[in-house]
Amino acid sequence: MTNSCPECGTTGVPLLFGLPVPEAHAAARDGDLALGGCVMPERPPNRQCPRGHRWHDADEIAWDEQLLAVLVAHGYTQD
Repeated sequence: MTNSCPECGTTGVPLLFGLPVPEAHAAARDGDLALGGCVMPERPPNRQCPRGHRWHDADEIAWDEQLLAVLVAHGYTQD
């Protein structure tokens, strides 16, 4: 997984597109997640740094695991 922004080197967080659950809003407020909006580009980026740079990390499994961990840390439960 590429956690560092390829443009500025700062640490990035998972980037989520679509309608977010309340826990995703909370995670975004805390800086643990970035919200990309409802319109997803053809090849969407999946990480974003605090400066707003976005990139695509090819390790989708690690991204998915990190996203779930962030959501769970903010109260999300899988039902």
